[in-house]
Amino acid sequence: MSQSQLQTNPIFGTPTWRYPVPEMAPFHDQIRGELRDLWERGYFQRHGSGYGYQTREELFTPANVEAIPYVRVLKDKFVEACTAILAQRHGHSKRLPFDIYCVQGWVLIQTNESWVDGPWHHHHPATLSGCYYLQVPVTRDPTEGLLMFQRPEPNSIFCENMAAVRPVEGCMTIFPSYLMHRPMPTPSAQDWRIAICMDAFVHWNKRFEDPLSDFSDEAAYRAAAQASLEPR
Repeated sequence: MSQSQLQTNPIFGTPTWRYPVPEMAPFHDQIRGELRDLWERGYFQRHGSGYGYQTREELFTPANVEAIPYVRVLKDKFVEACTAILAQRHGHSKRLPFDIYCVQGWVLIQTNESWVDGPWHHHHPATLSGCYYLQVPVTRDPTEGLLMFQRPEPNSIFCENMAAVRPVEGCMTIFPSYLMHRPMPTPSAQDWRIAICMDAFVHWNKRFEDPLSDFSDEAAYRAAAQASLEPR
């Protein structure tokens, strides 16, 4: 991937990222049609915390990835972006080979109903979380539908305690999973706000610290650490 495709937007000194995925555009009408068909068949239920209507976290099952082209494309592009992001890491973790061992995905439909106004939350213990915006409706108030973030440190009178990222159709917004966040409601929207939400779980390979491991040889470890920095 081109580094210019991954656009960094720091908030509170913490990076978030926007990643355009033009490969998904040909599938948009198909996905919208499938979601409306599921809606009419009563598949979607209210989210208990008020976020809207959410599917189960089973989008990226092996069967779906194999059988549904847009699911495979979306998972591949999310893993590609997360791999590029993790290659930018600092500190001790920069030396550790890593593996994205699990990716979860689900669909969130946000309507203009008055009860759709979910609380702050995070996605820990995932490492990186993302939203691919399939549909972002027009609203009267430009603050509607924003993805809001809360400063992880205690509130301060000297700096902003909240920040917003504007969703863009056809792009992923990716952020560290520990950040508290919430989507703003869309009371004036005449259509759905549709996000495909994703979590990436990362294993940091520390086996080299075990003298009996495959990485007890320093050269083998250095090769593995270097390989962890290369795009996969």
